[in-house]
Amino acid sequence: MRSPIQITARRAIFPVAALTMLLAAVLVQCKSPTSPDGKGEADIVVTNEYGKPVDVYMDGDFMFRIHHKYSIEIDDVTREDHDFEAYDPDTKALIDSGTVEVREKKKYAWVINGPPGIKVTNNYGQEVQIFMDGQYQFNLVNKEDRWIMDVPFGERYLKALLADDGREVASITIKVKEYTDYYWTITKVTARQ
Repeated sequence: MRSPIQITARRAIFPVAALTMLLAAVLVQCKSPTSPDGKGEADIVVTNEYGKPVDVYMDGDFMFRIHHKYSIEIDDVTREDHDFEAYDPDTKALIDSGTVEVREKKKYAWVINGPPGIKVTNNYGQEVQIFMDGQYQFNLVNKEDRWIMDVPFGERYLKALLADDGREVASITIKVKEYTDYYWTITKVTARQ
């Protein structure tokens, strides 16, 4: 036969376990950025794809320094337009800027882009040599593409010469003015008859 003390102890375990689970559920509640009842908060996740650390400013105020390939979340931002700038910490040069339009309580993102690049695609039918601003970059066989990386701002003059005889077959001037990628596809133009 069981003693009365053992029975009492077993009956007390259920209410304590239930209370512990209820308390854990209340304490572990996560913020719900898109909850239908309007609770939660608006957050902005900043990601650095620039290639080196940058200083981030939001609405003119310094927020933090962020390293390459890192993301930092800014919690509980107001529902309005927020202006962002990223500066090189050494030269103080503006690297990237943008506006995040916060309209709802959810996560938003702003990505600091890397230096501009130009993707060159050769659909000419023959191997070509690629030059930018008079400087040789690389050869491309037919149907190949390659990137010219870290392109400086300004007008960039690109030309393609046939690899076998050096004859110019295509050229273009690209105005590089944003931290974004640019594209040039070289094709053979045939005369209409």
